[in-house]
Amino acid sequence: MSNYNADNVLIGVGLLKVDGTSVGYTSGGVAVTANADRMDKEVDQSYAPIGIHKIRESYEIKTSLAEATLANLKIVWEQTESVDEAGATRTLSWGMNSNTVEHTLEFKGKSPEGYDRTFSVLKAVIWEVGEINHSKDELTLIPVTFRVLPDVDKSAGKEYGDIVDTVSE
Repeated sequence: MSNYNADNVLIGVGLLKVDGTSVGYTSGGVAVTANADRMDKEVDQSYAPIGIHKIRESYEIKTSLAEATLANLKIVWEQTESVDEAGATRTLSWGMNSNTVEHTLEFKGKSPEGYDRTFSVLKAVIWEVGEINHSKDELTLIPVTFRVLPDVDKSAGKEYGDIVDTVSE
């Protein structure tokens, strides 16, 4: 049992920011997924692979925004027009946009020691937006998946961002 530490098991939700602005409540948390495609190194002289080679990696961040605001719709639908406020109305014009919009992301939570943990992503794009369902007796959620891209201007090993635990005093 000495190899186990219950304090290292994380519970709780954090704050998600897109381009430095909070998107408000989320539902179902924020999931970070690392994917890697690998290839066997196969040669004629061996019946078994002689090694493995990583050929691709990607990271995704998934969440469901629980605040179906026009500002959040503007982000996930990659709209270019500002939300127009005129008198008693707010309007998000909704049109075609062939451009991919790059965002910064920040997610805050807790570390196993109880410190503030911040995931910072330097570059992400909207990869998928799920169905936005308006139903009786259910939350209207905006399911969104971000694909994390490397910032090739950063030094090796720092292209995606960082994860920082801030020790509280």
